[in-house]
Amino acid sequence: MKKMLTVLAMTLCMGGGALAQGVTSSLTAYPHFKSGTIHLSNGKTIKNPLLNVFLKNACLLYRSGANTMEANMDNIKGVDFDDRTYIKIGDKLAHLVDSVKGNRLYCITLIDLAAYQQSLRNDVNITNLDISSLDLSGGQLSYTTVDLAPQEGLELPVVCEYYYLLDGKMVRVHERDLSRALSKERRRLMRTIMTTNDFSWVSEEQLMKLLKAITE
Repeated sequence: MKKMLTVLAMTLCMGGGALAQGVTSSLTAYPHFKSGTIHLSNGKTIKNPLLNVFLKNACLLYRSGANTMEANMDNIKGVDFDDRTYIKIGDKLAHLVDSVKGNRLYCITLIDLAAYQQSLRNDVNITNLDISSLDLSGGQLSYTTVDLAPQEGLELPVVCEYYYLLDGKMVRVHERDLSRALSKERRRLMRTIMTTNDFSWVSEEQLMKLLKAITE
């Protein structure tokens, strides 16, 4: 089951565990709000025609009238779009990249605010978004309004954090974390994959190759 990235072009990479860097001009995962199904922690589902994912903190956004709302992630378990499935890891939404049997690779995409601030001279600061608190009646989803107004010429660095759902447990895709989670034989398989010339912790293709090896 292959879930392809449809918005972000991951064109640049950097080392250091499970981080990949690219550039986007959008604050959201999708260029336009689209329909989806929200799965709540109490087991209920909510269908909404105008949903998106905020790349500032990987939270859920939805439209209410003229306002863009940021959902309370405490109550959300995951979100299904027509082309992508998200689950919550920690307090962030991670989309399913691919799977091998019952094991899966997930990705959290975020705007790299630290890198962006370092690149600023005397221009825009994305951290100064106009956000004000509101309450949603019904108590299932609370939210804040978010200003997503486009800014001309804006280029934002993004990072990806990868996780494996491995034998029912969520493990960060990093050599140290995986070594702790794997058996001696699986660690040997991981190191064999790592020694290949094209292996990279920022390549989804290579991460799936690794997942296949330690799964089978």
